[in-house]
Amino acid sequence: MLPSEGSIGIFWLVSEKGNSRFLLDRRPLSQGETYGNAMTWGGHYEFWEQIRSGCMKECSAVPQWSEYEEWPRGRVVYNIRENIFIVYADRKLLTDEMKREIRKAFSLPTLNTRYSPDNHYISIRSVMLPQLNGT
Repeated sequence: MLPSEGSIGIFWLVSEKGNSRFLLDRRPLSQGETYGNAMTWGGHYEFWEQIRSGCMKECSAVPQWSEYEEWPRGRVVYNIRENIFIVYADRKLLTDEMKREIRKAFSLPTLNTRYSPDNHYISIRSVMLPQLNGT
């Protein structure tokens, strides 16, 4: 049985003109897609391109001159076998402050959430963390 709280999805920390912004695409766990032993949602490339093409309200949050893999990013999945949420992310996003922001944005339980750096999400940009504005 899936937990009643918590969302899954993808996220970035982007910055333009000195303003950092937490950008995410999330869904309730019940709307996720099964991938092996995990419930997951979304693709970074597809979501970024939808935003860049102007199809979504988040368009103003994405620096139009950049590519999706340039920014610190990550993914929240739910491991069905272990009954735990796992946050895979660029190491830059695994500070205590960002963990709190991710937990809050995805309504994740403190005790049943694990964080793991993932080389797939390494970015070339550094982003200031204070004053995050979620979408």
